[in-house]
Amino acid sequence: MNTDDKLKMDSFQDTDKELDLNAGIYDTDTATMALRSQFKLDLTGLKGYAEKMDQPTEWLTREKNDAKQVLLTNLYPFSVDLVRFANSKSDEKILDKVKMTKGNMWHLNENDLLIYAHICIEIARENLAGLVNFSITEEGILALEADLTLFETKRYQRRLLLDDKKEARAEFVLTKRKINNLLKNELDWSIESYREAHPTFVNHYFTARQVAKGIHRPYDVLGYLTDEATGKPISLGSVSVEGLNLSVDITENGTFRFKSFPEGEHRLIIENINYKTLYVPIRRYASERSKLSLEMIAVPLGEAQTAV
Repeated sequence: MNTDDKLKMDSFQDTDKELDLNAGIYDTDTATMALRSQFKLDLTGLKGYAEKMDQPTEWLTREKNDAKQVLLTNLYPFSVDLVRFANSKSDEKILDKVKMTKGNMWHLNENDLLIYAHICIEIARENLAGLVNFSITEEGILALEADLTLFETKRYQRRLLLDDKKEARAEFVLTKRKINNLLKNELDWSIESYREAHPTFVNHYFTARQVAKGIHRPYDVLGYLTDEATGKPISLGSVSVEGLNLSVDITENGTFRFKSFPEGEHRLIIENINYKTLYVPIRRYASERSKLSLEMIAVPLGEAQTAV
């Protein structure tokens, strides 16, 4: 998958988790439950297509190339013996078909190589009785046929795998579009209807949805801040990493992002003049993206914010 697809999958899976965690809120809502079930079904299909289109092909390419190398190694001396045989009979027809330098043989495209190998084997079979004195035997022909068959098989298997990946990619794109439409046009609206009664759930849901709504910039840590009492986004302020010269601003819609964040255990310091400073431990592993949904407690009017 490319970066955009990975970000989209991350968002879908985070959204799925939030819906699972809060199922008790909407499980008696028939319409929402139907949309949730469809989303889960489509997501399962999307994961299956993702696995298929991300199947590795390097191993099969390697096996195909190894089989090709074996075929070339054994085909060249076989063709030399056929040239010797044709020269002994002054048979220009055979010479025209089989005479080829080693360099030219090694530079044949795979289709032409297959055609040439089949021609050599066919000529050898037709003239087997006269080839005894030129090192070509029935056993040698069978051995070369086995080399050719192995190469053709590996080549065919690789083509099937590539076709399977291509088909899975097409289905992935269609299913991703279907899920986007389901969420954007239906499920998002159903979840939004719970904002007044369950603001924390709704905020967490839309935090999970955020990447799917168009944030395609890579990040290591993404956070969303809300007021503990009202559930509304907390605008402005800053987030820093304790002991490191690393900080970012909080946006107007209550998000913060670290595009690059060190591995290991750290502590975030989240500050806003109207809220109590929040200290959040965070542990991050290599190549892992972290999403945080955090709540802050407002400072009572007239009470000064003091550093800890």
